[in-house]
Amino acid sequence: MSWRTILVPHDFSSSANHAAALARDLALKFGARLVLLHVTEVPSGIGIDTAVVPSPGAAPISLRDYANANANEHLADLASRLEKDGVVVTTQVAVGRAVDEILRVAADEKADLIAMGTHGRTGLRHLVTGSVTEKVVRTSPVPVLTVRVPD
Repeated sequence: MSWRTILVPHDFSSSANHAAALARDLALKFGARLVLLHVTEVPSGIGIDTAVVPSPGAAPISLRDYANANANEHLADLASRLEKDGVVVTTQVAVGRAVDEILRVAADEKADLIAMGTHGRTGLRHLVTGSVTEKVVRTSPVPVLTVRVPD
């Protein structure tokens, strides 16, 4: 198997960092590029264009712009560290339902593999919140490599 494009959905958790590190190793081995993706989900009842004030005295900006700016900053930092290791990296930020956006970007970027972390939720919390990773695994047309942070 040869991978050319590996999508790494990233929620800035330690499990996502582990998935990015493993994806980096695979990218180096196969000469693949990484696509780092962060998806901001907005709670129901709050519009994405709702104005927020990011800090006291600052001008109001939309929730979308605020979320995108923070996510872009974090992804740029991660991308620069991966690029120092010799990997070609692009970044994307999306707003929407995480599962839908991950699958959309995988299709748009023609990803051969999705590498993503798991949070290891069990019991009632898993039943109530579900798992983005689990839903991606069940619906993705490309292989999904799941990575769990060691205990």
